[in-house]
Amino acid sequence: MTLPETVLQDLRYAARLLYRNAGFTTVAVLALALGIGVNTAVFTAHKAMIARPLDARDPGKMVNLALISDSGVNAFRFSYPDYESYRDSTHSFSGLVAFSPEHMRLSNAGGASQRASAARSGLLFFPASNAEFAGVYAVSENYFKVLGVAPLRGRTFDSLSIPELLASPSVLISENSWQKRFAGDPAVLGKTIHLNGVALTIVGITPHDFVGTGVGAPDFWLPLCLDPLMHGDDKWLRDRENQRYRLFARLAPGVTISRARAEMTTLADHVRTLHDPRSDSAKPATLLVWPGSVFPLPLRFYTGLTFAILLIIAAAGMVLIVACANVGSLQLARARSRQAELHTRLSLGASRPRIVRQLLTESGLLGLLAGIGALPFTWALTQLLATRFSEAMPLGSGTLVFHVTPDLGIFVYVLAISLVAGLLFGLAPAFESTHSALSSSVRGSTSPLRSRRIQDFLIATQVALSLVLMIAGSMFIRSSINSLTLATGYASKRVVDLDFQFPESSTYTAARQLALVHELRARLAALPGVAAVTSARPPDDMGFRTAAVALDAEKSSAQHVQSILYYTYVQPNYFQALSIPLFLGRGFQSPAGQPEHSVILSESAAKQLWPNENPIGRRIRLGPTDERSHNSGELFADGPAYQVVGLARDTRGAEFDGSDSKQIYLPMPEDRLPNHSILIRTRSDPAQVIRAIDPLLSSVDPALVATSATLDEMLRTTAPFLSSSLAAIVASTVGLFGLLLAVMGIYGTVSYIVVLRTREIGIRMALGAQKRDVLGLVLRESTQPVLAGLLVGMFLALGVSYLLRGVLYKLNTFDGISFLGMSLMFLVISLFAAYPPSRRAIRVDPMVALRYE
Repeated sequence: MTLPETVLQDLRYAARLLYRNAGFTTVAVLALALGIGVNTAVFTAHKAMIARPLDARDPGKMVNLALISDSGVNAFRFSYPDYESYRDSTHSFSGLVAFSPEHMRLSNAGGASQRASAARSGLLFFPASNAEFAGVYAVSENYFKVLGVAPLRGRTFDSLSIPELLASPSVLISENSWQKRFAGDPAVLGKTIHLNGVALTIVGITPHDFVGTGVGAPDFWLPLCLDPLMHGDDKWLRDRENQRYRLFARLAPGVTISRARAEMTTLADHVRTLHDPRSDSAKPATLLVWPGSVFPLPLRFYTGLTFAILLIIAAAGMVLIVACANVGSLQLARARSRQAELHTRLSLGASRPRIVRQLLTESGLLGLLAGIGALPFTWALTQLLATRFSEAMPLGSGTLVFHVTPDLGIFVYVLAISLVAGLLFGLAPAFESTHSALSSSVRGSTSPLRSRRIQDFLIATQVALSLVLMIAGSMFIRSSINSLTLATGYASKRVVDLDFQFPESSTYTAARQLALVHELRARLAALPGVAAVTSARPPDDMGFRTAAVALDAEKSSAQHVQSILYYTYVQPNYFQALSIPLFLGRGFQSPAGQPEHSVILSESAAKQLWPNENPIGRRIRLGPTDERSHNSGELFADGPAYQVVGLARDTRGAEFDGSDSKQIYLPMPEDRLPNHSILIRTRSDPAQVIRAIDPLLSSVDPALVATSATLDEMLRTTAPFLSSSLAAIVASTVGLFGLLLAVMGIYGTVSYIVVLRTREIGIRMALGAQKRDVLGLVLRESTQPVLAGLLVGMFLALGVSYLLRGVLYKLNTFDGISFLGMSLMFLVISLFAAYPPSRRAIRVDPMVALRYE
């Protein structure tokens, strides 16, 4: 008989056998489908979010461009003059495009237009706003031609000259926004909308879910030549230091990435000489060229993201191992009932490899059935999550697009992982059952001790890995809770952050902006329920900068730097408005508009600079660092020495390590008020004040755009909360899957063992054994591998928690509640899983059991 014939015969026999044992097949397929489904979901999510190519024709020919300076600072944005220099000089690319995602104020945009309001959806929080915004992709005029994408209707910018676009400002609308805002109105072409107050004509519609070089379908596509008009700045595109655009290119035929990189490096050296010698863009840097990606830098630069991906893959792999161990233990228990069959086949001349192949065929078929069941369920789940997440975004944020529909790559992955799973759980039972059949000469004899040990090992493995997942999930949940419940050190629940923007128009001079801020503050202070008004960055907006601190009167330098600390500008009443106690020294006292060369330190900053000493009266100098970039025109505390006049209590920062609790507070110059948020302290419910802000802004200046939220709500957008919460959801979900699989494995294995030991139990009861003795025996034997798995799992979880220490907020490596609580819960659940089949054992009639075969 040829090999294909024997394989076909094995498959037919395996299918008949699995059909006759429908109960076992159902449980095994469900367990495996769960493990395969989790891994398929992770693979699909990785492909849709991390490894997604650019949305272009022949995306393999697309590349990204970025710079990395010799000091390690990464620059992935370029100025428009730089883009022109590269575009006009390169020979390695058939096309070079510039791209910038922006948010613009929108009006006259169809029936779906509405004013944005505060909204929540799960973890997402969107501040209240008095205006509607649109997600806009500003792109070079050759963008669609280089990407090789045709419009769904109308035309793209490459068919229009720049003079035509300037004479008749035009935009494209995405198909997604066309459906949302205009209900698919076929007459949308030629309609006029307003972005930042500028009238624009819709001339084309991009295809459904087309994202280009971004991660979502924007509301509108804008040609770069109109950017100066949108921002009210004629020099917007002519300023070589205005670094705003990401660059993408299409390789010319026959050109490799390495060749393109060599040419672009030479060009970059020339372009640097065109910059202001004092700017960062003039410093030596290496130009990066890598395969097209939505990420602005190669993935190797995102160490945190890479670490998170590895953790998720490891967790999904652990779930698959638990599922395989689960089905393997069931297979091993079931194999005992087949000892007579296997012994007979061996006696009739079948070789051991032939029987092993037959048993592995059964396992492989089970794996394939599980993969077939897992694929549609996983697709439906990921599609639902992607749709819900996209729908949760506000109307003006565009449409996030995640392609989770199964393709050839996903089918191949599911097929491969299904076959691997089949081999994983089938090897041990196949070899052990044939070994037992060879060594057994008495039909119906009990299984050898080695078989029991293997089965116990598989159960212990399930328990250990599931416990690791559950402990990790518990720690992430506690970390998320800590990130919100930890004392902030300031009044977060009754302070409203009002972040405002002035229209991008030359009529809004600095003097006019300052006058509007003064009027707005005065009107806000007069509102009922308002206790105080001040201006500063909110404590949790992650907008603080760092400075190198020197403790002497010399210029800050590498020789004199004592620490790298955060700094921020505040008004004198900032501490009273936010209820931050000054427990030593005094506050700022200079008259309005007068410079004061003094600082107030947070408690932890003072301890770092002068441990166990009184810092009042000491002097410091601040110098620049490369750790945080500063925007052009942003005020930097570099100049004369500052005297320490007060100490404030620490406030909770937005960093995991709490480093931004070490703050240096400087007095805010009067002319900087328009650059900072207004913080409003309320006496009662802040919702009343938030509702009153919209009409108040309209009365001050209808063109002002503002968003508002309480500081407590803003905490939900900080890195500790978002990271911990997302990690808690993923880890706890995966942990629950592991627990479910382990419970299924324990229940199924003990049930099989009880059935196979029916004759033994009957003999014990016939000889006088009490029911409680039999119950205790079965529970004790089923609990031993569970206890062993718990011990091993706690040890492994200790190592995992050590690896996670950098992303666990305010938790020790050994968190007693998570470790002991999850272990105890697992033990109790395991006992409950083993009890029903054990209970059935003591109900066996001894006379029936003695006749049991």
